Amino acid sequence: MSHAALLLALGSAVLHVLWNAAARQESGRLRFMWLLAGSSAVLALILSLGLWRDADWQGLWPYLLATSIVHAFYFTSLAAAYRTGELHWAYTLSRAGGVLLASLAALLLLGQNQGPLNWVAITLVLGGSVLVSGRPERPKDLLRVAWIGLLIAAYTFVDSRGVQHAPPLLYIALLYTGATVLTAPFALRAQPGPGDRLAPLFGALSLASYLMLLYAYRLGPLAPTIAMRQTAPLFAAVLGYLRLRERPTPLAWAGTALVVVGAVLLA
Repeated sequence: MSHAALLLALGSAVLHVLWNAAARQESGRLRFMWLLAGSSAVLALILSLGLWRDADWQGLWPYLLATSIVHAFYFTSLAAAYRTGELHWAYTLSRAGGVLLASLAALLLLGQNQGPLNWVAITLVLGGSVLVSGRPERPKDLLRVAWIGLLIAAYTFVDSRGVQHAPPLLYIALLYTGATVLTAPFALRAQPGPGDRLAPLFGALSLASYLMLLYAYRLGPLAPTIAMRQTAPLFAAVLGYLRLRERPTPLAWAGTALVVVGAVLLA
């Protein structure tokens, strides 16, 4: 994995945690999430005006349609998760599920073989996830974050292929536009809040985060890139503690560390 891909993946992780923390602070309001995604779409469309001729539209459309649908489900599901789950809990479990399923997809669909060390890493991620999950008061929340993990794995796999057919900035502009349009009927009926005015700022962070990740996909193989991105749960736990006054248990801290170590070993 090149140094450039490594730095892009880590920077993407930090920015991703920042906008997720904002969503959690807003208690996962769907209107905030929609405004965040919509502002990302508008900014990306403006910045990518000169890139439309560089896209392979015939090869792009299937991936664009798939990722728009998956991201629409992702944003609505994430909003629901943050209404009841703390940042360190929901974020760590959903990202852990995503990296495991994406690694499995890389093995089965791309033929990227998993060596013994990778299986140890996968075991660490699974064990860490068990420690983080604890005993939630609402078992339904575990199903929700498992579903988000599946969505993360799906768009990770789709986007790693789709970005080969268009410049990353144009690709993200189109997928955010698609997700915004698909979620509009639900978001427009959702309750507005005072935090909505900050949604464009965090939309810009979301755009920068995903753009850095897509460029990392172009510079390095899929599995190591998504593995380095999964250092984000540690940042989420620290930010949740410092900013959101969350108090993870010692077992949750240990589980988060295991998830991060396992993800790094996958690289």
